[in-house]
Amino acid sequence: MKVKLTKEPDNEFDKEAIKVEMDGLGLVGYVANSPYTVKGESMSAGRLYDKIGDSAEGIILYVTEHGIICYVNEEE
Repeated sequence: MKVKLTKEPDNEFDKEAIKVEMDGLGLVGYVANSPYTVKGESMSAGRLYDKIGDSAEGIILYVTEHGIICYVNEEE
């Protein structure tokens, strides 16, 4: 499955917010941006923010009890 990752610089809670959207569902969540919510060696929104343009495509690799882990296509 694919998701769309879009920067949300006007987010009042997190200036490095990256929203996650799915076709047909719209907004389904945000990329984790806390050391307490990031899984394993994956990147937080803060680490990912400068590596993508305004948006990127994510491919879901794993679904866990507390979230998903995606491969991010940084070339979009």
